[in-house]
Amino acid sequence: MVANVFKLNGISSVIMNYCTNINLEKFKITIIVGGEVAQAHKKVCDDLGIKIIKLPNRKKSPLPFFKALKKVFKEESFDIVHIHGVQSAIAVELFLAKFSGIKVRIAHSHSTFCTSIKIHNLMKPLFKRGYTHAFACGEMAGKWLFEDRQFVVIPNGFVTEKFKFNLESRTEIRKELALKDEFVIGHVGGINDSKNQTYLLKVFECVAKENESAVLLMVGTGPNIEKIQNQVNSHPYRDRIILYGETAEPEKLYMAMDIFVFPSKYEGLPVSLLEAQISGLPCVVSDVITKEVKLCDNYKSLSINDQPQVWADVISKFASECANNFRTDFYSQNIEKIKNYEIKENVKLLERLYTEYYNESYA
Repeated sequence: MVANVFKLNGISSVIMNYCTNINLEKFKITIIVGGEVAQAHKKVCDDLGIKIIKLPNRKKSPLPFFKALKKVFKEESFDIVHIHGVQSAIAVELFLAKFSGIKVRIAHSHSTFCTSIKIHNLMKPLFKRGYTHAFACGEMAGKWLFEDRQFVVIPNGFVTEKFKFNLESRTEIRKELALKDEFVIGHVGGINDSKNQTYLLKVFECVAKENESAVLLMVGTGPNIEKIQNQVNSHPYRDRIILYGETAEPEKLYMAMDIFVFPSKYEGLPVSLLEAQISGLPCVVSDVITKEVKLCDNYKSLSINDQPQVWADVISKFASECANNFRTDFYSQNIEKIKNYEIKENVKLLERLYTEYYNESYA
């Protein structure tokens, strides 16, 4: 597995969910990272015997990263390389793998957009010649990177039962956060441009102005954390905003929330939105997000081009309808939809494809 960073974020979580559930007696896994590695991920991998190789930062030091990656590919003699990314610039990794004699080269698309469009378009012809097999987290993400070529959808699987609503956990975490009867608007995601937290803060201002019990709970960190902290510090309702930071146990924080708000500019198939729905939360989300992710009727898509007050009005309507008894029953009543993301089933697909590709290429 090759990834840019291995922090507590979406792509890293998907990799961890698959690596920790795959048959490690049959598949020997190495994770190669061109950036930061979360200690929580490192500990789990160490315990399971999954090797992590940390290389120079791909973004800050691309040439040293590629030189080191080429060396690792040569020395480790991998049968399969599975590269996770959001744009065709991963062509470089794919060709380094090709020149190192690795016959199975999987490109895995995790988004529907990238910030470096010029580079993405420039690298497309090379990218198309570099991979042997294509994976995507969803239909939109697949069409974004692979266009009219074939790809396999590998669901962003996880242990779904962890996110089943639990009233005891809710009471415990709300006590930890010094919350009682407040109406908690939740958000879980990397603090970056795509997640659009600046817009979220404007929406919260509109809600808080009308609802004295409204609190915003933002979970995550990222490149824009300093910018968002400054915006929170100058926010008229800053005393009702909780910047929680990173967590290795997001399931507990969903329990504390009353609604989930996700105004992304672009996404692949966001795991946090699945987790939020599975915990029974009503969700108000950006209309750019693929409809594949929708599990429940308490789900409203809005445009980020709308005025923040439009979002606030929808959130306020949900506030009057929130009921924990609905959340308690949600998991059992929607088990057929939820099981599509159950990692123990999804990992069987990945194991089958790895085996099939290996046998075809190395027979």
